[in-house]
Amino acid sequence: MATLERKSIQKKAELVKEIKEKIEKSPVVILLDFKGIDANSITDFRKQLKKNGAEMKVVKNTLLYRACNGTQLYDKIDIFKEQTAVIFGYEDPVAPAKLLKEFLKGKEEAKVKGGLVEGVYADPQKIEYLASLPTKEVLVAQLLAVLQAPITNFVRVLNAIPQKAVLVLDAIRKEKEKQS
Repeated sequence: MATLERKSIQKKAELVKEIKEKIEKSPVVILLDFKGIDANSITDFRKQLKKNGAEMKVVKNTLLYRACNGTQLYDKIDIFKEQTAVIFGYEDPVAPAKLLKEFLKGKEEAKVKGGLVEGVYADPQKIEYLASLPTKEVLVAQLLAVLQAPITNFVRVLNAIPQKAVLVLDAIRKEKEKQS
């Protein structure tokens, strides 16, 4: 009996360590109360997350609470009630939030409890805001367009100088032709 208890304690300690490592390496961590969602929907959602560099784990609240020690979630005791699924986003921090927002449409009982974005606590409203942001690719494209505009204008100004010189020389040539 004692051996079984030790193995159980050891497994729980390993799970807490694993969850803590995932929290530390994830730019975004979202806690979800998945009440009222059927297993097939959750399986499909997990597949979507995996395609987007994220994963979801269902964890006992006591183990999750221990794993959150040292994070800003640790003080939010109310989060660790009801059933909890944790979404770890490893790549684009916006993608899991967007997928979750879409997944929760029509599922009134399920709700976002909160999470971490770059290690900082985010309440459900901040997670909702995160889901409304453009994807990483769109943001990079917008940034490149902004960075490209001054260079494009500079090139136009540089091109205008020789063009004006040619126009001035052409005007001088025409004036000399008139005088001749």
